[in-house]
Amino acid sequence: MEVVGKSISRFVSWVTALNCILLMCLVAHVTLDVVMRYVFNMPLHSTILFVSVYYMVAIAFLPLAVIEEKNDHIAVELLTKRFPDNIQKLLLVISTILTSIVTALVAARTGQEALTQYNNGAFSMEAGRKVLIWPSYFFLPIGFAMISVVAAWKAIAILTGKKSGLSTLSIEGSYIPKDLTK
Repeated sequence: MEVVGKSISRFVSWVTALNCILLMCLVAHVTLDVVMRYVFNMPLHSTILFVSVYYMVAIAFLPLAVIEEKNDHIAVELLTKRFPDNIQKLLLVISTILTSIVTALVAARTGQEALTQYNNGAFSMEAGRKVLIWPSYFFLPIGFAMISVVAAWKAIAILTGKKSGLSTLSIEGSYIPKDLTK
């Protein structure tokens, strides 16, 4: 069971690394556009399109799985902390299964839309040029499918009582107070 979890974590890590590269590309692209615009009076064409259609969509949706894997989603535990452990575990299983189901449905629907845009050859006209935008539609189904797989695997691990094999967040640093890392 841990082998599968580690494989899922490895794939999530690869996608996270790709996301970091895209973030650096966004910064480089925008910086180059500003330099070209104000220093050489020759702005790069389609910068706003690439930022809004490619970079921002990828940066927003690809890391969903790593957030689920690290248990970093926003949670309000006003009442549940006071429940008995078995009720807390039941609620955790239910919420994890619901997360998996809902995100799988969203992945399926956004996947259908991505295929429609691919088949239509979706593009945008920028500065008299045709820029393909259909590839950006695939970021959503990939992101939602990944979070669905991570949540499903977590639910299986909770139900079986075995270790999931998914990586967990480790914070190291003398500047972080010890009580925040618990």
